Amino acid sequence: MTDANPPGSAPEPLMTVRFAVLCLCGVSYFMAVGLVFPVLPGFVENDLGGGPVAVGLAVGGFGLSAVVARPLLAHLGDSRGRRFLVVWGCVLAGLGILGNLWVASVLMAVLFRLVTGIGEAAYFVGIAAAAQDLAPEHRRGEVSSYFSVAVYSGLAIGPIIGEQLADAAGADAVWVLGGLLCSLGAVLGAVSVPGRPEGAQRGWPTSFIHWPATRPALLLGLGLMGHSGFLAFIKLHVDEIGFGNSGLVFAVFAACVIGLRIILARLPDKLGPQLTSTVSYAFSASGLWVIAFWSQVAGVFTGTVLLAMGQTFLFPALFVMAVQSAPANRRSQAIGTFSMAFDLAIGLGGLVLGAVVAMSSYSGAFFVGGLFSMAALVVSRTVVRPQTRAAR
Repeated sequence: MTDANPPGSAPEPLMTVRFAVLCLCGVSYFMAVGLVFPVLPGFVENDLGGGPVAVGLAVGGFGLSAVVARPLLAHLGDSRGRRFLVVWGCVLAGLGILGNLWVASVLMAVLFRLVTGIGEAAYFVGIAAAAQDLAPEHRRGEVSSYFSVAVYSGLAIGPIIGEQLADAAGADAVWVLGGLLCSLGAVLGAVSVPGRPEGAQRGWPTSFIHWPATRPALLLGLGLMGHSGFLAFIKLHVDEIGFGNSGLVFAVFAACVIGLRIILARLPDKLGPQLTSTVSYAFSASGLWVIAFWSQVAGVFTGTVLLAMGQTFLFPALFVMAVQSAPANRRSQAIGTFSMAFDLAIGLGGLVLGAVVAMSSYSGAFFVGGLFSMAALVVSRTVVRPQTRAAR
């Protein structure tokens, strides 16, 4: 592929049947992931007797195993193919969710969450690389936005279904449905995801880390720390203030992200990753601080909308930076390195902000999460941006 179409040629199509099925695969898988978010914190706290740190570790623990597995699995995506990662990632994630049927302690919940993390590591690298394999070169940011719409559609629907299903039939029904959705994702992935890329690597690489992708990875990790606290503790926060419908909060967040990414899908390509991410950090910090200091239902929803505006283009902008740092036959490795930041942010964010909750309150955790977003803004403008210019 080239940066532009040759004169007189038809533009490369973006919306194809294969890409649509791939997006449905994303909806199915991430719906399974979303089911868990409003149910697992209460399950750990009420059924297993865990405290805030245990909740943070159980919710974010999958990120810790994913970050360890990601580099090896990313290489398999370049050598064995993206389809291999997507199918087996769904299988492992499904087993990790179904395993909650037999959980009797916090330790067991964390162990099954770690299995889910290995599946997440495989699935995300495979599906994200596959989406870029199907993308025209000059529309990668747009493809990232549209694909992430599938991701957030699943994450929007999942929490609503999960919370309602848990109330009606108990947490076990949620775990069963999550396993079934992962199975559906495996089938859809098998028919839509490309196999081995051209020039697939043979043998083992000299390095499992794609170092040029570490700069956008650093920015993503810092920018997601507060979001990880939102995922882990917004359910318990809204219960504390007497609202008790976190599924609606998750849905509002996801609906804002989906709407903005559809309407402004080409914005990351037009503004570039630096400016887009700067705006993202400012809105993310503002949203988290509103939730922290305005402990009422109106404050929760106002802050959620601002946070959603901040998170909307953070991933697409930085993802393009990572993808552009590697050729196609090392794309999985670049995405694997980049997405390790996601795992670390979710895993460490839940743990660190869980400790903040234990020492202060949920509001304190959201405030510290906002500080992480501002730290990302400073690093972006003072460290990563000058290094990127020097490299160019």
